[in-house]
Amino acid sequence: MRMLVLVAVALMLGCSTALTASDRPVPWDAPAGETGSAPAASEATAEPEATPEEKADAEIGRSAAAEVEKHYAVVEDVPNLARISAVIEQIRPVTEKPRQSYVAKIIKSKAAKARREINAFSLPGGYLYYTQDLVDAVESDDELAAVTAHEMAHVCLNHARKLMSKDARYSKLLTPIVLASILAEPRSVDTGAVAVVGSLVLQDALNSYGREAEAEADRAAVRYLHGGGRYHPVAVLTVVEGLAHLAARKAPVDVGVYQTHPDPTERVASVSRALEELKVPIERRRVTKGLQASAAAVVKDGKEIGELRLSVGGSDPQRIVYRPAVEWQGLSAVARAQHSADLVNAMLLSDLQLLEVSSASEGEAAIIQARGTAILTITAADAQFHQSAVGTLATQAMQAIRAAFEDERLRRAY
Repeated sequence: MRMLVLVAVALMLGCSTALTASDRPVPWDAPAGETGSAPAASEATAEPEATPEEKADAEIGRSAAAEVEKHYAVVEDVPNLARISAVIEQIRPVTEKPRQSYVAKIIKSKAAKARREINAFSLPGGYLYYTQDLVDAVESDDELAAVTAHEMAHVCLNHARKLMSKDARYSKLLTPIVLASILAEPRSVDTGAVAVVGSLVLQDALNSYGREAEAEADRAAVRYLHGGGRYHPVAVLTVVEGLAHLAARKAPVDVGVYQTHPDPTERVASVSRALEELKVPIERRRVTKGLQASAAAVVKDGKEIGELRLSVGGSDPQRIVYRPAVEWQGLSAVARAQHSADLVNAMLLSDLQLLEVSSASEGEAAIIQARGTAILTITAADAQFHQSAVGTLATQAMQAIRAAFEDERLRRAY
């Protein structure tokens, strides 16, 4: 009996692996050329033997994964699986378990075609599942990394095991599984008990490991991306903001595990604090298909003039904001358009909002300004070339800017 009690206590204890200096990549915001990587094979130390708890996790995870694949069709999406694999390898060295192995799979959602199922979940032993709808919804590898880091955190922080240690449903089933792992006698494992535990764990994974665990996984995801050397940590914020947006508008989307996660607005606030503590700039459009300004040279009435455009992620529709037509303050018409594009892009990256953009008169000219800075000037000579009025051109520019911001709002998948 004493042995069984000790085994049960062992199951409740989390385990982690310390990071060595060679395991740590340089920070994600390091200068170009200084990218992080995992230790080379020649530098890696011998693989430590799995602990009894890790062996039990692997057995339970395999059972739960088998249950998943009875109910969800696995998608052989090779390109996206390669993306996920690259993300895992980049993040793994900075987690609490840098030598943890993972199995990642994409599954078809069970929701009706009119609904999207944006969901991911993890199982003990390193099994990660993503719905195809989620993979299609993320707007960058950074956002995919944010989701992956969150799920890896559940594994590395032993959230399933901690939940099992507190839940009476598991108490009579866990001891023989862990005992068999300690004795290294797989044949002595009660496969029926493993199957039951695996099924219970799957239910918990689909319904979250608890509010505290989910909040902890969010914070860990920020930490992992910050130290991982490649993906921007602000992606954790854009993901939870997207989920909060879905919850607010009650879109016809099955958000799966997120239904019982912490309140979406609480998650946004918690992640924002974590980013602030690490002094990470809030540059949402760096990790999403956000608004971008561009400039081009066009020909009108036989003359080369500039053109300032706004679009979401560089795709259609391309909103033409303004076409400077004459040289002004030493800049050609095309250079004026490029100067405006550079100013706008810098502000967009620092989270420029439509309410911060306005128009004003300045003598015979009109200016479009953002945050008190003129981003473009419409001169009387421009208006004369376009056979229009300065005020009319300013109104048209503001209409195009409003339409572009609306394009961005509607473009967001979640």
